Amino acid sequence: MRFFSRKKESDDEDQTKQAESPISSLGIFTPSIEVTQSDPVREFRRMTELDQIFIRSKKLESLEDVPYIVNQVCNGNIVLLDITKLNDGNEQNHLALKRIIERIRGETRGYNAEIALINDGCMIVTPAFVKF
Repeated sequence: MRFFSRKKESDDEDQTKQAESPISSLGIFTPSIEVTQSDPVREFRRMTELDQIFIRSKKLESLEDVPYIVNQVCNGNIVLLDITKLNDGNEQNHLALKRIIERIRGETRGYNAEIALINDGCMIVTPAFVKF
């Protein structure tokens, strides 16, 4: 049992050592990925390796549009999708939109592509090097 009215000198030393040393492990709450600073020179070299980056726009209408989107992302292009036709409140169109998004996510998973909803009528699909 520890008394709060007394302090030992060894306790003070232990507390200063603990305060100085960074917490290396938090048990189950430890992040699985270590955050590192990116090297700007390396990032610049990687960006110059890409010839050109285009921003493509496409009106999303059906599952037939998915191969075009996947090819553009694989080529390093950013794709803006107009989803107003499929996001009109109709339940059947909403289910089709969910299927299309899942298909895009599944086919671009190997490329680490990012998918984000900009607003109710627009969605963006980006290659791995684009950070949100």
